[in-house]
Amino acid sequence: MEFDRMSANSPARPRYSPARRVPLGASGDLLFLSGVVCHDEDARDNIEIQTRRIFARIAQVLEEHGAALTSIIKTTSFLVDLADYDCFNRVRVETFKDCREPPASTAVGAGSLLGQGTRLEVEVVALVRPY
Repeated sequence: MEFDRMSANSPARPRYSPARRVPLGASGDLLFLSGVVCHDEDARDNIEIQTRRIFARIAQVLEEHGAALTSIIKTTSFLVDLADYDCFNRVRVETFKDCREPPASTAVGAGSLLGQGTRLEVEVVALVRPY
């Protein structure tokens, strides 16, 4: 898994789960993904590249749980600057173009995020097949 789990390796920060499954029974499981960011040096301050890489990383985690982007039922996005929203939203819409029904979505102006040049953090909730 490529995305940063910085708190898992730092004694100053509590551990966290990148993804947590909650069984719902025969209907499936809810999968909660912790916020995903892009700290890649070549993506610094570039909302479009960060958005694409974040959704690619989310897709990777979903795949590990037998799911796909079409399994997402809710996204919450934190943008350092809401002026980036139009570019972010264009990529988000493109990302979910194959979904019969796109996920519910919330975007919040965050002011700042961990990591210099980080413009965006996205967390998702997905409905996945039970184990």
